Amino acid sequence: MKRQRRDLLRISSALGLAFAAGILKPSEVFAAGWDHKLFDAKTVKEALLELGGDGFSTSDAVILSGPEMVGSGSVVPLSIESKIPQTDFIAVLVQKNPLPMTAVFNIPAGTDAMISTRIKMGETSTIYGLVRAEGKYYVGSTMIKVRAGGGGCG
Repeated sequence: MKRQRRDLLRISSALGLAFAAGILKPSEVFAAGWDHKLFDAKTVKEALLELGGDGFSTSDAVILSGPEMVGSGSVVPLSIESKIPQTDFIAVLVQKNPLPMTAVFNIPAGTDAMISTRIKMGETSTIYGLVRAEGKYYVGSTMIKVRAGGGGCG
């Protein structure tokens, strides 16, 4: 146990020094596999294009659930489930957030395509769940209301 702790401290120290010296950027280490343009997408369609898709279908098999109204947009619970077989990817977009792409999840083969998370919302908005299954894209949505002065993204 002590050895693992020492190894973690050494790695953390080395990364911290590399970041401080400008040798490495955190995005190069922690988000190396992501196309950053995906998180700049302003709409579901733009996100889909960044993912290499050319169209999507609205589907009742993509189920989003969360509270109907929240007092604060700072921490909004949200669940997404895909009943579409072989779902391997789920993304969450909040239409009226400054950067709508909120979260991306890769779903391992053989697991249930169900995510529970917490998101930030600046105001009342439509939430989209974008799902990929067998190379095709599907979208579901729900509306969550944020009371005025909700304190989320802004």
